[in-house]
Formats: sequence, C-alpha cells, structure tokens
Amino acid sequence: MTQITETLPGSRSSLDGEIPAVRLGIQFTRYPGMEQLPLPDSLRQAVDDGFTLVVLNNIDAELAGGVADTLDEVAAEARRAGVELQLGLGCAGPAGDPAAVRADLRRALVRGLELGITEFFVYTRSEREGLVEQGRFLDHAAQLRLIRANLESLAADALEHGARINVKTHEDLASAEVLALVQGLDPAVFGIGLDVANLVVRGEDPHAVANTLGPMVRMTHLEDLVLFPVPHGYRRRLRAVGEGVLDWDVLLGGLLAAGVRDFTLEQHRGMFDTPVFDRSWFRHEPHLDAPELGQLARLGVLTHDGVARGDIPPLTGWDDDPAPAERRRQLLHSAATLRRILNSIGARIAAPATILSGEEGLS
Repeated sequence: MTQITETLPGSRSSLDGEIPAVRLGIQFTRYPGMEQLPLPDSLRQAVDDGFTLVVLNNIDAELAGGVADTLDEVAAEARRAGVELQLGLGCAGPAGDPAAVRADLRRALVRGLELGITEFFVYTRSEREGLVEQGRFLDHAAQLRLIRANLESLAADALEHGARINVKTHEDLASAEVLALVQGLDPAVFGIGLDVANLVVRGEDPHAVANTLGPMVRMTHLEDLVLFPVPHGYRRRLRAVGEGVLDWDVLLGGLLAAGVRDFTLEQHRGMFDTPVFDRSWFRHEPHLDAPELGQLARLGVLTHDGVARGDIPPLTGWDDDPAPAERRRQLLHSAATLRRILNSIGARIAAPATILSGEEGLS
C-alpha cells in the first residue's frame, strides 16, 4: 500500500472549525428495490427518501436509444430539488478497441456535460494474469498503460468544463494502482472513487486504504461486506451498511477528516473470491503486505463469529438475489446507519429542497 505522507496536487484535507454539510447519495441504474420505475420516477423516489446526491451508473440505454431519453427531464427535476447528479462513464478498458472505448467514454461525458454534470466516475476490467487484445498479449503493466491513455483522452473536454473524472477502486485493481493512475494524470481533472467493499478482493484492508486514499477521494461507493472462508481463501458477499463486518465509525470518521463530503450508497451483487490460500495467486499481487492480510483474516473471523451468533446468514443463504422488498429494506437501513454515524461525529447532513412525500424518507 502506497502511503500518502504529504498533501498531493488535487487532494483535499479536513477543514478547521465547523464541518460543512455533507450529502447522502444513492447510486443506481434504476432505483434499488423499485427497478421497474422509469428514470424520472427513480430520481423522484431518491428525493422522497431524502438523498441530495444521485449517481447514475450509466446512461447507455438512453444513448443507444434503447429507452426514451428522459435525461433532460431528470436533470431539471434534480435542479428543482437541489439534488446533484453525477454519472458513470463506463469502462476505461483495457479490453476492446481503444478508439471505440474512447469514443464511448467521450460520448457519455459530452452528454453528461450537456446535463450540467461535473462529477463522473469510470471503472476498469483488467486481468491480473494478462490478456490477449487486438492480437497481442498485454501483461498487467501494459493494461494499466492502456487504461491511462484512455483516461487521458478525456482530459481536455473535462478540463474545459471544470469537470472531474474519478477512477473507481474496482475489484480488478489494487488501491496503489488506482492511486498511481490518478497521480500520473492531470490532478485538476482526475480523482478517486472509493468503493470500500471492492478492496478486500485484492487482499486489502478497507479501513487502511480509506485512510491512505482519503485526501484524493472525490466520490464514494459504499456498502458493507462479509468474508466467508472457503477452501482457497475468502468469499465476499455484500450487505447493508451496518450489517456486515466493516467498522463504519472508523471509515466515515476518517473520510470526513480527510475532506470527503459525499457519502453515496451503492447496492450491487458482485460475487468475488480472494484466493489467499493459493500460493500462485500472490505472483500477480505485488502490493500485498502482511498487516493488511492479517486484517483480512480478522474480517473473516468476525464473519465466522456473526454466523455462530445468528447475526449473519451462513454462506449457503447468499446464493439467491434479494427480492425487491429486501433490497428496499437494505437501502433504507444503510442510509439510516450512515445518517446516525455521521450525526454522531458532528456532520450536518443536507436535505433536498423538496421532499415529495416524506412517508418513508430519511430526512
């Protein structure tokens, strides 16, 4: 893990005195537990639930004409409610024809800028053991160079409009690799989107990484996790915030102190293993160190103990996708947990300008 020992260009630090208002955000393609809602109604539901930040995973369907383009309506509704929109641009590689990848990313960026969006994120899908692309083998270092070139192609448009593009800590990259990508690009444009649950897939301790990357974090993607021991290592499953094994007082307190002001919930169903019992796995994980692996084992023990107490369902109970009512419950529980902890450490949580019903909302 690369440690930050000084303030970096583009980084932020905590402010002296009163903490400014923070925002609770929700990230979705369609609203969790209410996926049947069209996008404008998804935005209204987010407002109704008290969120002041909405991060759209992507607008691929709208750009491709797969659904009616209601993006201008959504943007207008967000402005009326005092809610900021942010946007995922898609995958920055390394797979695919670079020209096509860059064209797709730029198309999403331009449409987002037209909507008044100035904060974006990208994710990556590298292969640790290498991949064959365009007829040639790319080791992981070559893949990172290609990802960087794809990102760099967006820099001029983003800089012209005062926009930022945040590289997400996805399951395929170690946090030090994400940090190196961002440090090698224009700090006026590029930052980090911190997904805490993804870090364990690369054998990293989310608490340590959040502390290290905090000054560079512009976006967050937050959910809890459990780690089940399996014959080759650990199996990650995702839970509502406060129902897993992460220490949210430590995570949120550290991020707040580092200057992070947006705390965004993400609910997805990615299933990944961390094969730490397989010696060959370590050949492609040069970032690993013993203390963080020790913390990974600690999270595994906490999961084991939670199952023994009956607080955490056993692994056999995690194979089916949760029903809409359960996804809805998880979302509201996560938001209530974030709100409670942020309030307890002195953060002032902004509310939408307009709450449409307030019956189930969080304000």
